[in-house]
Amino acid sequence: MESSSTISPAVGRAVDAPTLTEALRRTAANHPEIVAVRAVDDSVSITWSELLRRVEAVAGGLEKLGLGRGDTVAIMLGNRPEFHIVDLAATVLGATPFSIYLTYPPNEIEYLMGDAASRVAIVEQAYLHTMLEARKNLSGLEHVIVVDGDPDGTISLADVEGSNPDFDPEEAYAGITPDDLVTLIYTSGTTGPPKGVQLSHHNVMSGAQAVEEVIKFDPGAKVISWLPAAHIAERMAHHYIPVIYAGTITCCPNPREVLSYLPQVRPTWFFAVPRIWEKLKAGLETMQAAQPEEQRRPVQDAVEAAIERVRLRQRGEAVPPELEAKVAEADEQMFSKLREMLGLDQAIAVNVGAAPTPVEVLEFFHALGIELAELWGMSETCGVGTCNRPGEVKIGTVGPAEPGVEIKIAEDGELLVRGGCVMTGYRNAPGRTAEAIDADGWLHTGDIGSLDEGGFLRIVDRKKEIIINAAG
Repeated sequence: MESSSTISPAVGRAVDAPTLTEALRRTAANHPEIVAVRAVDDSVSITWSELLRRVEAVAGGLEKLGLGRGDTVAIMLGNRPEFHIVDLAATVLGATPFSIYLTYPPNEIEYLMGDAASRVAIVEQAYLHTMLEARKNLSGLEHVIVVDGDPDGTISLADVEGSNPDFDPEEAYAGITPDDLVTLIYTSGTTGPPKGVQLSHHNVMSGAQAVEEVIKFDPGAKVISWLPAAHIAERMAHHYIPVIYAGTITCCPNPREVLSYLPQVRPTWFFAVPRIWEKLKAGLETMQAAQPEEQRRPVQDAVEAAIERVRLRQRGEAVPPELEAKVAEADEQMFSKLREMLGLDQAIAVNVGAAPTPVEVLEFFHALGIELAELWGMSETCGVGTCNRPGEVKIGTVGPAEPGVEIKIAEDGELLVRGGCVMTGYRNAPGRTAEAIDADGWLHTGDIGSLDEGGFLRIVDRKKEIIINAAG
């Protein structure tokens, strides 16, 4: 099997590629020795050139099983290196991989896989029993591949990988177009059955280009993969973006341990739902409360002073020199050490989204020198939409539109979005697609919002009553 790593770096930047698969090839060619995916203890460490070779080897094996353009692949994997390999391998073939929440029972899995018409499922042993229960009613499911073993009635990933040495990746890549689907994101069925959001290569690349204008990533930028891959935030931030920017993904299999991963990874970009930031704030306050009075009081005074500075700056008011000096001293003596202890000292962007974040949480982290910035996006927009820029955060808003994204407020207050990141439509649901995207290409989000004079968006309500809690 020929490796595509012969592609010259002179071809151009990955972010300018028309498809995710071409971006993958460019990243592997331009940055072959940068680590792509790793375990936190480095028991697994795969460079971009190695990842591409493995992706192509698995793609060949999947092709031998009969998988091809237009087919769908269901994935039930935790945050482990194999996810990135098998997902991209399916994409190389022109198939559409999608992830299933690991907590779903057999009947919900059956619905999603029936709607997607999945011919292949890729799982780990922890979720195999649930998948096999769902399989009883899925006549179209031909193969179940297990990444960590080979139980009866399944195929091991090890047997798939490299089983087709005659596979021609060049031919596969040549068949991929920007309009081909990259994934399906099934949204929660609060008002009916889940809807399969169809996202194309063009959608994902448009979203990635918007992100580039907001957050400047250098090759080797570090992220932690810890959210469910069935959620657009995980796929975009911790899968597609690293592919396009030659990032390094550290896999965190247990999401409850993500905060302990921060000081071990020191991420360049960290995204979490409000619940995580609330938990971190509470933990720091509890730790502080346990200190003796003579140690607790100076820290409390410094935090209060820093919060006051944050509020003055947010109002556009001058910060008194003595307050500026006090906070600067506290930052040098306390806050900088705290950022290092938390593992956020190297972060160039720290974001929160998927649900409203209390203002006091945002102010607290800004006071510590951690510029926690709210953003807004949805599955239907590749998770892209609006974002507070580093150095330009307006607390209480989700920021202005990202580059390449248009937003406006309809007469009834609904937020409308248009741009290359907007989905191609809902799977098997042309009527629902027509309801969501109007004739002028505007996506009707269902969120009620307002724009201030600077173009910063505030989300104030839902048009349809769907409650999203702090866990997103």
